[in-house]
Amino acid sequence: QWKYHILTLMLTCIFFTVMSATIKVKQEHRTAFFGEDVNIQVPSLTSTEILFNPRVDPVAEVVLLRGLNAHGSHLVLEDVDEEHEGTYVIKNTAVPSDIRHIVLIVRDCAHELTVKYGETYHIPLHDITGPIILEFRHSIAHSNQTTEAPPVVLLNQTSIAVEEYKGRLSISDKRLTLHKVTGMDEGSYSIIDINGKTRMKTCLNVKVWGTLKINLFLSYTKVNLAYTPDSDHKERMIVAQGELVVPMDPSLDGRLSVDRSMCYLKRVHMSDRGLFSVTDLLGFHISDVYLEVEAYKMPPLYVAILSLLGLLAFLLLVCLLSCLIKVHRRAEKAKRISLIAQQAGKGEGSVQTGKHQPSLWSNSNYSRIIQSYLMTMVGGKKHALVSHSMHPVYCFTGSVWDFDCGLTVRVQIYLSHSMFS
Repeated sequence: QWKYHILTLMLTCIFFTVMSATIKVKQEHRTAFFGEDVNIQVPSLTSTEILFNPRVDPVAEVVLLRGLNAHGSHLVLEDVDEEHEGTYVIKNTAVPSDIRHIVLIVRDCAHELTVKYGETYHIPLHDITGPIILEFRHSIAHSNQTTEAPPVVLLNQTSIAVEEYKGRLSISDKRLTLHKVTGMDEGSYSIIDINGKTRMKTCLNVKVWGTLKINLFLSYTKVNLAYTPDSDHKERMIVAQGELVVPMDPSLDGRLSVDRSMCYLKRVHMSDRGLFSVTDLLGFHISDVYLEVEAYKMPPLYVAILSLLGLLAFLLLVCLLSCLIKVHRRAEKAKRISLIAQQAGKGEGSVQTGKHQPSLWSNSNYSRIIQSYLMTMVGGKKHALVSHSMHPVYCFTGSVWDFDCGLTVRVQIYLSHSMFS
C-alpha cells in the first residue's frame, strides 16, 4: 500500500514539473522612442511564430510572422509609434516550451524640454512645410498605461482650434511658439504635415516652484530608480525591484515621493544636482534624467527697474547733500556778516562818544587799516564831521568786497584829526 502512495506522489511531482516547464514564459519590458527601429531577436525565422497583442485592444491578436523560409535572426519594427505598443509573443515551434513575451512601450518623444512656469516654449519646424496640424496629449495620460485620452488638435493648419490657446500660440515659418506656459501645457506635441504624416514629436515639462517631476513611464512597482549625486558620485537606490527603499537617503527624506508612474522631488537644492536613472525589473534602460540646478536669475525687466530706482535714489542723495552744504555755507556767511556789522557798530559808537581805542587805531595799525579798506572802496566819499571834543572827524564811506564771504559790505570809517598828529 505504501509503495502505491509513493508511486502516485512521484507521478504527481513529475506531472507538475512538466507542466511548469511547459507554461513557463520569459517576459521582458522594452522602451523605444517615437520613430525608432526596434529589433526583436528570434531563434529562427523558419521555426518562429510571433503574435502581437496591441495595448489598446489586447484581445485583437495579430500574427506578424509564421513559417517563413528565410535566413535571419531578427524581426525589425521600423518607425515605431503608439500603434506598436503592446505584447509580442514569440513562440518556437521546434521547442514548444520556449515562449517569450516582450512588452513594448513607445515613449512619446525623444525630444524633451523643461521650461519654467510662465516662460515661453519654442518648437522648431526644420524641414517641415506648412500648413501643419498640431496635436497635444497631456502628460497625465501616461500615468495609467491602460487608458489614454485622445489627442487634442490645437492648430488646424492655419486656425487655432482651442479657445484657451488663442493669444498664446503663434506660428511662423521656422517655429511654433507657446507663451506663458502652465502646468496644463505639460505633455507631448505632435506636428503632422499636410499629407497626414507625423513629422516630429516633442515633450514639454513645466518646472513649478522648484519641484522636479520624473516620468517613470511605468508604475513604480515595475521599475528601479537610482540616484547618483554629483557631490560624491555614489549610487543610491530610491526604488528597488518596485519597492520604495526604507530608510531613504537623509538628503532626500521628506522631499521625495512616488505616485503611480511619477516621482516628485520637492524643494530642490543646489546640492541635489545629479543623475536619476530609471530601469525596468530586468535591468533594461528606460530613461535618464540629469538634474542641473542654477542660481535664481531675476528677469531682465526687473533688473532694469531696480537699476533705475537705484540711480534715482543716488541722485536724490546727491541733491540732499548739496542742499545741506549750501545751508551750512549760508549760515557761515550770515555769521561773518553779523560779526562785521557788530564791529562796525562798536567802532562808530566809540568815535561818536569821543572814546579812543588804541588797540584798533594805533599809529602802528594806521597804515594797514587804510590800505585794507580805503584801497578797496568803490565810489568812496570823504566827509568832514565835528565830534563832541571839537576835533574834526573824517568819515569814509564805500562798498567793500569781502573775499571770504563773497559779499559786498557797506563800510563807514571815522578818523579823527588827532590820529594824523
